[in-house]
Amino acid sequence: MARKNMFEGIKPTSGSGDASPAESSPNASKMPEVFQTAGPIAAIRNDLRSMGSRSVQEIDPELIEDTGLKDRLGNLDDDVEDLRESIAKHGQQVPVLLRPHPALSGRYQVVYGRRRLVAIKKLGTTVKALIRTLSDEEAVLAQGQENNLRKDPSFIEKALFAGDLENAGYDARVVQDALNVNRSHTSHMRKVREAFPREVIERIGAAPSVGWKRWYELAARILEQRIDATSVHPAPFHPDLTSDQRFDVWAKSLSTAVSTVSNRQRQPATKIAVKRSDGKDLGSVTLQKGKLTFQSIDSDDQFSAWLHANAETLFPRLHTEFLAHSDTSE
Repeated sequence: MARKNMFEGIKPTSGSGDASPAESSPNASKMPEVFQTAGPIAAIRNDLRSMGSRSVQEIDPELIEDTGLKDRLGNLDDDVEDLRESIAKHGQQVPVLLRPHPALSGRYQVVYGRRRLVAIKKLGTTVKALIRTLSDEEAVLAQGQENNLRKDPSFIEKALFAGDLENAGYDARVVQDALNVNRSHTSHMRKVREAFPREVIERIGAAPSVGWKRWYELAARILEQRIDATSVHPAPFHPDLTSDQRFDVWAKSLSTAVSTVSNRQRQPATKIAVKRSDGKDLGSVTLQKGKLTFQSIDSDDQFSAWLHANAETLFPRLHTEFLAHSDTSE
């Protein structure tokens, strides 16, 4: 018994006007709707797409845009010299992952492999790449998981990347999956970012040997003592220091700043009695921990109410007088 042709009666997609009279006749069979999403035709189509996503293609680097979230600190161009020499000598062994640009036809966005891409651009050759159609969330997950499989980013690099993901609107589950961390660890990262402005972190660098506990301990001290992290070691670091050494130098500077704050807080309150022009007591002014307080002895306290109501004009006037006095005393 002859096997029935599985493609019998299935009409190929027409778009060129080359269909035969038999195919274009009103009685010609149309492709059953079920074959459009299932069955042998859909399977063949999916196989072709899968093969395309698994095959390595040669792509012009100028067609690739690095528009994703940054997951490394420092200038990549300064960090890839050894990689560039290796690729020049042995060729690109590991492809990068790209996805089609969502808005620009014929262009791509890099998902992972940024160091390889930067290195190859200077060589003037094409880039070996896998191309996959990924959503924003899928691209973020692929980027984070690939990072975990190769040179592991430092804690602070992961913390900044997590912050960028949160700012971009990704929920906690995506952030945790992308970085392969739990909710507690993302909380530690959040506290470190709260204490350290990005500009301070970038000055210190990736500090690959510094674990999360040391960053977290410093963050706790900064927040507890209400220290402005940008004021700690504002001078340039010595150019020969590694990022790990810059972290150590910065930590020592923080210890000095904490000691200064503690000493200031331990100072007793300074209280000065204030008298009216006729010699009667008006009240007292107290300075403690940088806070200035006036306490009137008048039970009606009308003077304090007047000071409060006119503070916007009185204090600028006093400050101007202070500046003039400071200039003449120098």
